[in-house]
Amino acid sequence: WECLDATLYIDNENLPWLVYCREWLEVIDGEIYAQRLSTDLTEIIGDPVLLFRASDAAWTGTIVYGDITGYVTDAPFLYKAKNGELLMLWSSFTKNGKYAIGLVRSENGNILGPWQHQPVPLNDDDGGHAMLFKTFDGRLMISYHAPNSRNWKAVIKEVYEDTGTLIIQ
Repeated sequence: WECLDATLYIDNENLPWLVYCREWLEVIDGEIYAQRLSTDLTEIIGDPVLLFRASDAAWTGTIVYGDITGYVTDAPFLYKAKNGELLMLWSSFTKNGKYAIGLVRSENGNILGPWQHQPVPLNDDDGGHAMLFKTFDGRLMISYHAPNSRNWKAVIKEVYEDTGTLIIQ
């Protein structure tokens, strides 16, 4: 498999998971998987579990590379919201060709889902590959690159939580 953008997630039972993308050029409709890791992080346990495909989100559009047309998945990043919900940021391209950040919510709080996509991306500035962090004074921030070109710059903005969703300021 061609895979990219892995991130570590520790679940409510303190068990580690690797969450990663399967390359769209290989599968046409990019995929995001979770796979258990040993507690010492030295080996995988069991088979990978498909969480969702890029086209599962209503806002995604196709891109073309050579003679391949497909849907991209990039940059999964997991976040436990204040209300306890498990959220994931991930990136793809919109129907108008802009790179964007999607938000998907685990319906049961478990890494294996099922996952429910927010109907529109979090941003519209042709940027993605996002992560969240907190400042020393406790403010929630998002960082990502935009625009999606050779001239990209780091974007850092404040984010607010509203009943299990995120709003970029």
